[in-house]
Amino acid sequence: MNARVTCLALALLLSAAPARAAAPPQPAMQALMDHMSKGARTSRVGDWVTYRMDGGGARVHYWRMAVVGQEKDRYERDAVWLEVEFGTHPAMRSPLGQMKMLVALGEEENPKHHPITRLIASAGYGKPQEYSPEALEHSLKKKPPPEEAPRAKASPPPSAMPRPSVRAGKQSRLMTHAGTVTAVPVEVVLRSTVIKRMWISRELPVINLAKIEIPGIGQSMEVAEYGVDAKSRIRMPLPNEPQIRLEYAEQKFANLPWLQSEEGEEEEESP
Repeated sequence: MNARVTCLALALLLSAAPARAAAPPQPAMQALMDHMSKGARTSRVGDWVTYRMDGGGARVHYWRMAVVGQEKDRYERDAVWLEVEFGTHPAMRSPLGQMKMLVALGEEENPKHHPITRLIASAGYGKPQEYSPEALEHSLKKKPPPEEAPRAKASPPPSAMPRPSVRAGKQSRLMTHAGTVTAVPVEVVLRSTVIKRMWISRELPVINLAKIEIPGIGQSMEVAEYGVDAKSRIRMPLPNEPQIRLEYAEQKFANLPWLQSEEGEEEEESP
C-alpha cells in the first residue's frame, strides 16, 4: 500500500463536502475516480468494504466499494471492475446511486491511455447506463472550479497563505463498527487546528481506510463491514441500450437524488 497516496486521496475525498451535507457531492465522486486512476495495485477480486457516513443527527448513509471482476481493457492491460454504491441501508437496499468502473492495474506507461476505460452509472431506480467513449474522456478530464479565476484575483499570494501539514502517530488497535483493527492515525493540521483525522489500516481492503473524522463540522466515516467474497451487484447494460452521451455527461451526477435533496434544503433555507 502506498500510504502517502492513500492519505492524500482520502483527504481529497471529503474535502469538497459542505458542512451541512449528508452525502458526498459530485467533486467527491470525481476524487474517488482520481484516486482509482492511480491504479488499483493492491485490489483483488472479491474484496469489498462498507462505510458508515455520519453527517450528524439522523443524517446517516452508507457507501460500499467492491472489486467484482478482472479482465483486459481496450489497451490489453490487466484491469479490475470496481463497483461503488451509496444508500441509506448498509445492505444497499434501494441504493441512491451506483457506479461501476474498469480500472487498469499497475503503473501507466502511456500517459495518453487513462487507467479508467469504462464507466457505468445509475441513480435511484434508473437503469445502469454506460458512458460513451467521448463522454468518459470528457468526464475524466480535470477541470478547475468555476469560481477559481475570480477568487484568484482577491486571494493573497501563495507565499502568504498558511499550508496544512500532515502528521502520523504510532500504530495501535482501533475499535470500529466492523471490529478492532490495527491502524495508523494520520492528521491534517492547519496551524494548531486539526482539519481531518484519519486511521489507515492494511487489514482493510480496497482503500485501506478504517475511519475519518472532520472535527470542525462534526462529520465522520467509519468502516462498518468488509470481506473477500464480493459478487457483482450492478447489471451490465446490454449492447443495444442507450449510452450516456457527451452532451449529458456533466448532468448525470448532478441529477442524483441526494444532490437534489441538498439543493432543495438550501432553497427552503433561503429567505
